[in-house]
Amino acid sequence: GGAGAGAGGGGAEEDEEDAAAAGDITAKEAPPAGAVPMSKNAQKRAAKHEVWERRKAAQKANEKATKAARGEEVRAAHKQKLDAMSEEERAKYDEERSAVKSARMKGAEDAKAKKKSALTAPNNVVLDLEFSHLMQEKEIRSMAKQLSFCYAQNCRAAVPVRLHLTGLDGAMGDAVKKSCSGFEHWAVICAEETYLATLAERKKDLVYLTADSEHELADFREEDIYIIGGIVDRNRYKNLTLDKANEQGIRHARLPIRDHLKMTGTHILTVNQTLDIIHAQLELRNWEKALERVVPMRKRKG
Repeated sequence: GGAGAGAGGGGAEEDEEDAAAAGDITAKEAPPAGAVPMSKNAQKRAAKHEVWERRKAAQKANEKATKAARGEEVRAAHKQKLDAMSEEERAKYDEERSAVKSARMKGAEDAKAKKKSALTAPNNVVLDLEFSHLMQEKEIRSMAKQLSFCYAQNCRAAVPVRLHLTGLDGAMGDAVKKSCSGFEHWAVICAEETYLATLAERKKDLVYLTADSEHELADFREEDIYIIGGIVDRNRYKNLTLDKANEQGIRHARLPIRDHLKMTGTHILTVNQTLDIIHAQLELRNWEKALERVVPMRKRKG
């Protein structure tokens, strides 16, 4: 792939570097008594990783130097431009620049206010993150990435929802804190506890959205709280969220995809696609248009 093509450009010098790194690692002192010795394959992997880390550091340093040089060029050109201006031109330039800066600051403040407004939105959506014990490490990372998509979508949505992230303990919580940039500043309601614990007084309002439900959702209601199962499992676990809803004695429903869109294979969507549908339906109040906006063409028939 692209990474392989990019790494292949160094030729013989990089091969020698790889070999040298491998030699460095294999030539190290023997491990202390009782330690498990590294296999040859593990040593090779460690050597490659060490070379990759060195290249990454060198590339980062090179990019930093290039950026600094470019900055100097831009500042010099800007100074030359200002020096060539008359007093009248300079005054007009400063005025226009000040107006642009003010508009940018106002835009940033408006965006910040919109993000915070989601915390008081009338429509509530829970992302149920209690499934880390059923996922592999890469699936947990994929789920964390989907949460980033969900938050970005909610910030941009015409009708944002009040997002609750529950079950944020253990491996899932660690992955989110590590992978989701600026997570500590997100305008969402977070809890390590389950949604049954955090929303105990509103259990009767909970509705689990699951494709396996026999009940079709007519529309979203402000008095209900909708739950999306936060799991990436390649459809390994059949009826997982439906069984969970039934065991907990809470309502469940499926999105009316079958009635409005012909799809290939299963009707399983990612967490961020499901939230996107909620956003679209809250804005348009038209299932057909909402689903057409969100569901990828590859999942549709004909």
